[in-house]
Amino acid sequence: MSGVVFDSRESKNILMSANAFHTLKNNLYNNIGSYKTKGFLFRFGKEFGMESAKNKLQEKGKVHVGKRHSRLGHVKDVVFMGEIVRHLDGTVECKNTWGQWIESFEAEQHVKNYGLADECVCHMLCGFASGALTYEFGESIIAIENKCVAKGDLCCEFEVRLERDWMEERGELIHLYQNDNILSELEMTYDALVHHKQMLEKISMFQGELTQKVTEKHSMDEIVEAAYGLLNIPILIEDVHGNALSQIGLTEEQQQLIGSGKAKLSHVNDKHNVSVYEGGAYTKLTAPVLINKKNYATCSFFYFDGQQMDDNDHLFLGRISTVVSLCILYEEAQFEEQQRMRSSLLERLIHNRNIKYIESYYKFLPFKFQPPFSTGIISVKKKKSTNGIIDIHDQMTQLAKVAREWDLPCIFAVLGEEIALLNSHSGDKADWQKKIAKIFQKLEKQNSNYSYSLGISGTFSNFKDFEHSLKEARVAQRFPNGKLLTDYEDLGMIGDIVKNMSIEQLQDMAKKTLKDLYNFDDPRKKELLYSLYVYLLNSQRLKETTDELMLSIGGVQYRIKQIEEQLQISLKNASTAAYILLVIQVLILTDSLNFDEFAK
Repeated sequence: MSGVVFDSRESKNILMSANAFHTLKNNLYNNIGSYKTKGFLFRFGKEFGMESAKNKLQEKGKVHVGKRHSRLGHVKDVVFMGEIVRHLDGTVECKNTWGQWIESFEAEQHVKNYGLADECVCHMLCGFASGALTYEFGESIIAIENKCVAKGDLCCEFEVRLERDWMEERGELIHLYQNDNILSELEMTYDALVHHKQMLEKISMFQGELTQKVTEKHSMDEIVEAAYGLLNIPILIEDVHGNALSQIGLTEEQQQLIGSGKAKLSHVNDKHNVSVYEGGAYTKLTAPVLINKKNYATCSFFYFDGQQMDDNDHLFLGRISTVVSLCILYEEAQFEEQQRMRSSLLERLIHNRNIKYIESYYKFLPFKFQPPFSTGIISVKKKKSTNGIIDIHDQMTQLAKVAREWDLPCIFAVLGEEIALLNSHSGDKADWQKKIAKIFQKLEKQNSNYSYSLGISGTFSNFKDFEHSLKEARVAQRFPNGKLLTDYEDLGMIGDIVKNMSIEQLQDMAKKTLKDLYNFDDPRKKELLYSLYVYLLNSQRLKETTDELMLSIGGVQYRIKQIEEQLQISLKNASTAAYILLVIQVLILTDSLNFDEFAK
């Protein structure tokens, strides 16, 4: 191929190489998009085709479109079948008119510069043929390509019809081809660029206003309110657990609808890290709130009652999510600082440092903190064994946040692999226990693989008694009753025994009571001891014991007989049975004994 697109021998035509054509096409792609470029190139070719036909008619009175294509370097050759007839009444008819372009320069340039296409690309050639035929016959005739070498076909094949005959089958493409002239296209592109510039200025101003509010330490609610005032679109900020952090513009009815309809939403598409969801009653646009590449929350726009989503709304939502992330980062830093101060107070009590002056720091706490107090020990365990370790500090932070939501007057500190808490019981203790139970229920919902247990000490008023209260809390937390919350005051004598006796004294008491069953390293003796423990826990009821041990009644009775013989006692004696259960529970509370291998 010659590489020449336009022949200098044509009057008022310019010479353009194939590379120059590629540069023109590439710039059009980048500035007006591939879709509009197709129409531009068609109209570009059509103007050239009409001018070429006009010059040829003036010279010879007949247009040979195929020859003009090949002479101008568009193609190597053209095969044309069928005919176009003008009837006596002036009407024009295309009779099975189709053809092929041999070695189209447009297809060749596209494959060379862009690779294979997924549609036909010879739009300029279609325009040239359409312009020449339209000029010759005085009626709008359109050539449309249906096979193209650029998309992997063996040839570039086109079909010719009157414009009106194409409308039903290829109406959209005809409208694109005939949309406007080149000048209007460029004017439209200019208008689009102006609009884009104005939109960027609006978005920049929008982000500037919101960012300024962050720097002025406005709350998240105030920032969201400002965004709503500028956009008038309902906004909802939720944490990763689905809890609302801030919302505006939503009625109570709409909030209920959103809460009940989450599962019914269907994902439509993603656009620039923003997702679109549709439900029966509303549409939702959602963007993640990211901090250090970690998703902390989501920011959403809602559209009800047919309200239309603007094409640029995702840009505004992205700015809001960025500003919200700054707001959360600032609030997190504030909270961390407050938490460190509170934890330091409790750590001073734990390590018995400067207790005398600790009361002077109460005024820095954001809640009323006064006697009586109670101490707590919180254990966090995994329900399923995994390789990862438990981040106790993160667990403490989550706990402190939920406690703040419930206005619970307590402070937390990490104590080894557990969490210690100090609580002010200025109100009713039973009410406090209900609140703390709900708090841990929420934590278990947020951390489905974790289980929690909490031991609470008795109340005290003087910090000199803190060490004793911490022991009480630990005894209560270790009590093997399977409950979320255990109050030391409910343990009665068991708690006092464990707290006031040394480990040596407790072990001597257990050896005298359990005799040969005290040998916990002997699997058979430990199994008998576990059977005894389950039997006594179930108040010596055989059915419950057999269910838990998965033994027959005869099997349980045989084991109980063996136990009575070894201990030289009768379990029918209620006081004896109660004392033995007390001894076993004391061993469990002091970590001298566990039945983990039987509980699996």
